[in-house]
This record gives sequence, structure tokens and C-alpha cells, in this order.
Amino acid sequence: MKYKALSLLPLAAALAACAGGGVAEPHVPFSIPTATPLPAGEVTLSSDSTNIENINTANTGSTSGISIQQREYEVEGYGGYKRKEKVFIFQTPGGAQYTLSSYSDPIVPSYSSPDYKIPNRYAGQRLADGSRIFICCSDSGATDEAEITKQDYMKFGAWIGPNGEIDLFAGGFPVGKTPKPIYSWGDDTLEIAGKGKITYQVWGIRVKDGQFVTSSYTPPKGSSFTGYTNTPVLSFITANFNSNKLAGKIIGNSDYGPDVEITDAKINGLTFSGDATSGGKTGKLDGKFFGKFNGSYGNTETSIGGKITFDGDRSLDTVFGGVSYERKLDDTSQDTTHLTK
Repeated sequence: MKYKALSLLPLAAALAACAGGGVAEPHVPFSIPTATPLPAGEVTLSSDSTNIENINTANTGSTSGISIQQREYEVEGYGGYKRKEKVFIFQTPGGAQYTLSSYSDPIVPSYSSPDYKIPNRYAGQRLADGSRIFICCSDSGATDEAEITKQDYMKFGAWIGPNGEIDLFAGGFPVGKTPKPIYSWGDDTLEIAGKGKITYQVWGIRVKDGQFVTSSYTPPKGSSFTGYTNTPVLSFITANFNSNKLAGKIIGNSDYGPDVEITDAKINGLTFSGDATSGGKTGKLDGKFFGKFNGSYGNTETSIGGKITFDGDRSLDTVFGGVSYERKLDDTSQDTTHLTK
């Protein structure tokens, strides 16, 4: 049983006109509602919240910036009973707490999408204080059509303040601090990968010209058997736990800007750090492994998240998140060549 992150709001939909009658299809989507903070005193952080760790590019200390947490709330169950569930929330630098909403999710493809390409630019959702947020992803925003959206143990995104302040963030449960599934009687102990390789499919987020922009991402569609295929565009980072090295590339585009390349970062336990380059400039990489490398009954899930900050050009600052794409924990190699399915 997976430990799921839940969201409470429905998906935003775009207007569509009926065919015929000479009526042009409108190009203006429904307006995204302004999010309101959770009422003071309503949020009770669960005991698991103390295990959540965050990575932020603003470097403003633990009392400021976005904090991804959990709350417990009562919902109507079968037969009128109430039960408590746990959901991720986020907190602004001013301390206001909000539920994760599909209005702040990326736009993901439907099965009928011609090529499955994910948009590269987003306005995000406005908050009550005038700031805006973009997060991947709420539970309702997760889809089988885009693996990167399936983030059970961590979230990543960006916040733009009312005065143009910027904070990119990634946070969640690092390996070894992942909560047990509800009603689990198993052991809490989680095995940390000490050998082998894992290749992660990753996605990057930046803020440029007051908008949230993302790296190139086109998930694979269909198969040669059905004839419904496309040309995937995927970014990968590979962690080699034999040599404790990590490398990969986040693929850019005209909105996001130049690629981000990581050639030789160092893994130290459950964290990694090193240099990365983008547009001819060098930035500092810091990241963590989230989720769990091994769990009972084959319930294994790992994510990766991190930030890259460029003191010479903060417009290149990047936060990224990723999910396990392929793993070979019995691999004995020392390289960071990406594993393929």
C-alpha cells in the first residue's frame, strides 16, 4: 500500500466550443481561482512532518521559504464514519499554509494528445497574498501518461512572491525517513542502496520573466504495435552507488533556456553535491534521495530532488525532481551511463 499525497481541488478545464454554426473556438481558459490559506488552527501537523526535509534556492534559512508539510484532517468515510488522512501542504515565507491544488499542477497530456508534449511555460496559481505557486504534483495531477508526475514522497516547484521574490524548492521524505503505509505491521527499517545503479527520469523548473518555465518533456506514447507513437524527449540523471558518482542532463528549450549538465557529482549517503553547467556558467548542485530503496512486499519507490544555483546568473537557477526510470542494484560497474528499459 503506497503512502499517497492527496489534493482536494478539481482539475482546471479549458473552454471548448461545439463544432459547426460558424462559432470560433475560444482561446481563453477558465480563470484559475485564487487559493485561500487554511484557517488558523485547522492544521494539525502529523508526527511524520518532522521527517520532511526541504531544499530551497532562496537560502533564507529555516524560518522562510516554502515548506512542504502534512496535515491530518477528518473526511466522511463509509457509513458516516470519519477518519484522518495525511496530505502534503505548503507554507509561504509569511507562514500561510495551503493545500496542494491541481490548479498549480503542470498541464499533462490526455490519451488523445497528438504528441504528448508537456507545455514549457505556466502562470501558476495565485495565492491570497498576491504570490504565485507552481508545484509538481498533487495527487489528482498524477497520471500514467507522464511518469514524472507520480511523486508520492516528495514535491518540487517554485514560488514567486508579490514583489517578485523567487524561491525554487524540492522537499519530502528522504530515504530512511519514509512513513510506513497506513495499517502496516511491518518493520520500519528501510535498506539504503549501497551498490548498483539507478537512472532517474527528471524534470527541471526555473522562473524567467515572471513565469514558471520547465525543461523539455515529452513522455513516450503508445507502441509500434498500435501505430500510435511519438518521439519522446526525456531528461535523465544516473546515480552509481558503487563509485558514489552522479551525472546527467536536463534538456532545455526556448522557454526554459540552455541545458543543465551534471558530469561528476559526488554521492554522500543520502545526499549528493557537485558542480553543474548551463549556458557556459557553473552552478552548485545539492540534492537528496527521497522515498525508499527497498521496502516490504516489494513496495519500493525512489525519487530524486535537488537545486542548482548560479551566483553569476540567478535566472539559470533550477530545481528538479525525478522518479526511478530503471534500476540495477546488482550492477557492479563504476560509470554513470544511463540505464535503459
